[in-house]
Amino acid sequence: MDVEISLDLLLPRDAASVPATRRLLDAALTALGVEDQIRGDIELMLTEACTNVIRHVEDGAGYTVRATIQDRRCVIKVIDAGHGFEPGDVPDPGPAEERGRGLLIMRALADDIRFHALPDNGALVALEKHLRYGEDSLGVLLTADSTVPFLGTDPETEEFAARLFDLARAGRTAELVEHLDAGAPPNLADDRGDTLLMLAAHHGHGGTVRALAGRGADPERPNDRGRRPLVGAVFRKEPEVVRALLDVGADPWAGSPSAVDTARKFGAAEFLAWFDETTPPTL
Repeated sequence: MDVEISLDLLLPRDAASVPATRRLLDAALTALGVEDQIRGDIELMLTEACTNVIRHVEDGAGYTVRATIQDRRCVIKVIDAGHGFEPGDVPDPGPAEERGRGLLIMRALADDIRFHALPDNGALVALEKHLRYGEDSLGVLLTADSTVPFLGTDPETEEFAARLFDLARAGRTAELVEHLDAGAPPNLADDRGDTLLMLAAHHGHGGTVRALAGRGADPERPNDRGRRPLVGAVFRKEPEVVRALLDVGADPWAGSPSAVDTARKFGAAEFLAWFDETTPPTL
């Protein structure tokens, strides 16, 4: 079973909105049993991102916070009506300086951070944090089959897992779906962290990617090297797979390098045009 909790808050640009937002998100993380240190990091990241809007954005009366908890990942997106800024232009703060301190804190605590200027006036900061759950917590129970339950056990189950990985690589969608519908975990991953969806994407099977995502496979889940399916599809110049991943919710700005970074590096103009089209839904 996969777990997903989403919060979508439209807030006044007022200091009182920060603790209220923080309490709402922390309540969800606490209920799932997220470890105290991780919750503290997320609380500080969220505080700095919201405070930055309140202190520095002059346009607009409000801002939006969108937080998603999905399995072992929390993504926070803070959207305002400002003009954004170039993170590389902000120097590291000195001991007595305030400017740049929030950005420094967010970079230190987030597993992934990205900034994006929106086409219709506005700016987005997205912060990602990998979650750890306490022993016997609700989060452990709900994500029990989203890790790698088949590997490292007996030879029979390892052989079955290997069979599923082969089906994903070969794009044998009907057979793979039959196993998933019978209870196989959609986010099963091999010893390198490559999920079934990742393997299908890497081997050019857009239809298999759609079928897996439709049964709960996470199109954003990175492997152990931090690479996401969409980045691999762009690198391999697989338009069918890129289109499929975008349609099932993959974020082209996520990760480092992101799919956008990869497309720019290799001059994939078609993909960049598609990524521009997906900007509104990814907020």
